[in-house]
Amino acid sequence: MTAWRWYAGLGLGAVLLGGFLPVIPRQLLYSLVGASTVAAVVVGVRRHQPAHRRTWWLFGAGLTCSVLGAGAWAVDYALTGDVGFPSVKDALFLAAYPFFGGGLVSWVRRDPRRPGWERLIDSGIVASGVAALSWTFIVHPVLSSDRFDGPHRTSHVMYAAIDLLLVVVAARMAFTSSVRNTAHRLVCVAAATLITGDIVYYVALAWTGNPRGDSVSAALYLCAYALLGTGALHPSMGEAAGRLERAQQVIPRHRVYLYSVLSLVGPVTAITMLLVTSPLPSRSWAVVPLATSIVTSVLLIARLNQLVQFANRRVEELDAHALALGEALREQEALRQQLTHRALHDALTGLGNRSLLQERLEHALTRTNAAHGLLLLDLDGFKDVNDSFGHPVGDALLMEVAARLLGEVDTADTLVRLGGDEFAILLEDVPVRRVNAVGQAVVDALALPYQIGGRELSVTTSVGTLLVHAPTTPAEALRNADLALYAAKAAGKNRLAAYEPRLASERHEHMRLASDLRRAVANDEFMVNYQPVVDLSTGRVTAVEALLRWSPDGRPLPPLEFIPIAEQYGLIVPIGAWVLRQACRDVRSWHDRFGISVTVNVSGRQLREPDFAQTVLSALRDADLPGSALILEITETVLVSSSTENDEVTVLLSALREEGVRVAVDDFGTGYSSLAYLRHLPVDILKIDRAFTPEGGMAEEMAFTRAIVELGNSLRLSSIAEAVETPEQAERLRELDCPQAQGYHFSRPLPAADLNEVLNAGNGILHGIPTPANT
Repeated sequence: MTAWRWYAGLGLGAVLLGGFLPVIPRQLLYSLVGASTVAAVVVGVRRHQPAHRRTWWLFGAGLTCSVLGAGAWAVDYALTGDVGFPSVKDALFLAAYPFFGGGLVSWVRRDPRRPGWERLIDSGIVASGVAALSWTFIVHPVLSSDRFDGPHRTSHVMYAAIDLLLVVVAARMAFTSSVRNTAHRLVCVAAATLITGDIVYYVALAWTGNPRGDSVSAALYLCAYALLGTGALHPSMGEAAGRLERAQQVIPRHRVYLYSVLSLVGPVTAITMLLVTSPLPSRSWAVVPLATSIVTSVLLIARLNQLVQFANRRVEELDAHALALGEALREQEALRQQLTHRALHDALTGLGNRSLLQERLEHALTRTNAAHGLLLLDLDGFKDVNDSFGHPVGDALLMEVAARLLGEVDTADTLVRLGGDEFAILLEDVPVRRVNAVGQAVVDALALPYQIGGRELSVTTSVGTLLVHAPTTPAEALRNADLALYAAKAAGKNRLAAYEPRLASERHEHMRLASDLRRAVANDEFMVNYQPVVDLSTGRVTAVEALLRWSPDGRPLPPLEFIPIAEQYGLIVPIGAWVLRQACRDVRSWHDRFGISVTVNVSGRQLREPDFAQTVLSALRDADLPGSALILEITETVLVSSSTENDEVTVLLSALREEGVRVAVDDFGTGYSSLAYLRHLPVDILKIDRAFTPEGGMAEEMAFTRAIVELGNSLRLSSIAEAVETPEQAERLRELDCPQAQGYHFSRPLPAADLNEVLNAGNGILHGIPTPANT
């Protein structure tokens, strides 16, 4: 059991014992309990270290005076058998009250923000009610009795007044303390018990002339000391005293009941005494109870006024809060609308976004079974604008595109930007002719030149259209419209394409091929065929072109069907690396015997790989081939793409040429065909596109071919004619001094084993077939 519980138990025992002891033992017990309370205060302060110790030291000082007074009283009584008045004990007892009162006052610190009179109203109401009782039952009987001489009468009245002051400060402490823990409650009860002890003593003394209530009051004093010592030892004493007063403006219900009773004390006491007291002591003795009733009434009115003022302030505060809340709600609604707008609209163009389109499309498909038009738009060439002039110019172009699109749709239509350079238009409840009309108007409007930042820009647009109705879902509608857009792009861009069911099947086949290609890469399902490149003057095979072949499920698939898919999904990089390694291994024996080189096609995606040069050199090293045995075949569009990529490609190819690798331009004449890039780019061979291989004897055909051959000769570049299929074509190329050619006239693309037999049979020489009938 903790110390405060032990002390409370012993104190309760002392209280029960004190009422039955004779005078001297009772005074000794009184002194002993008082001294233990002083010790409890000292121990409690040292143990719990309260932040505000002054309150407890004042209590300790008051207890010390009271103990010394009790001791002086006992000594005086033991020596003389009577207690004289006045004596030292009276001075000590009187000194105890200011210390007790000071402790109660310092228990609660004053809040400087509150008026001083507010905190005294509640205490004054209690004091006025107690004053009426004190006058009636103590002060007036003492003053009117002839049993007391002047000094005793003055002493008793003075003690009554002191108790009244203790009631005021104790009530203030009880009502205004902001910390209401166990220590606070124990001290409040101790103060009330101490005052009650005085009242019991003086009531008995006033009405009988003898202190018959001495034993009861002594028990109450002992109880007060025990409670005070228990509070000092309790752990909560460290947080109880010295706190700022509580700003409680609303009266609790139990205090309202107390005030109601106290307001009736004065009049009830006066009326009762008038009825039961006969004869009346004097006419003036009832003045004090009536006066206290008036004081109580005034204080209650002041308290009521205080509550009214508080209520008015609260009403004003609530009105202000209501106004602020209303304003906050309006701001919140405006913010909600703003956030909703932002969530459904594009920040750059102010058009709707994908979420808005999804919402409108769902509503349209559930609202009616009528057909709706969905158009997906994608700008052609927008990436070139961003790459060439920067994103600010691109953003300005997008805003101008949005403005033009707004001019082509009605207010009831939904125009959104899906992201990047992709837009969409939803036309609700429209026939197919309006869908096509809007689509064509959009294509025409966006094809006009743009004036952006002082420069003229041109872009076109591809549009995919879809006539959609329930039960199609928004996701299906967007997917089908996207297929139509893809078809418009594939058909040459700057045009309109409508969705057809075959597009879905073609897309499904596209995805199936992409999946099969991934499996083929993982399982090495490809093979390489080789087509010879022949010296037209001697028939000697100078090189072979490596051509990729793939037969999924045993069915040969043309390269033009799967190579674009491999490019799209990045599979061309591992496929190209495999072809390069395989071609280098296969050509090793032909190079050793006949000096044949191998030509390998390289895509732009491969050239952008950071380790492409290392891949090429590693393939040559693994096959034990010199760099001169390899020719990298690259299209014109890859060589002449953008300035940045052009520089990177030039550096890469130059580094490989230093290792002996040669570079050929494939399909020459179909792309940019510029003398400038032929002069500055690292190129060794021109492969003349089949479109310029002369088929007849027309002068125009011969002129184009002769120009390309002479261009190559003047730049010291070797020329190779492609797609030579007849002896006549081969003869005309000889007449034009074209040094090399390849095509079915000499040999079809053959597997490595078959070509090996052909080369061995002709000792590395092919003269071609005699007639075109076998091509």
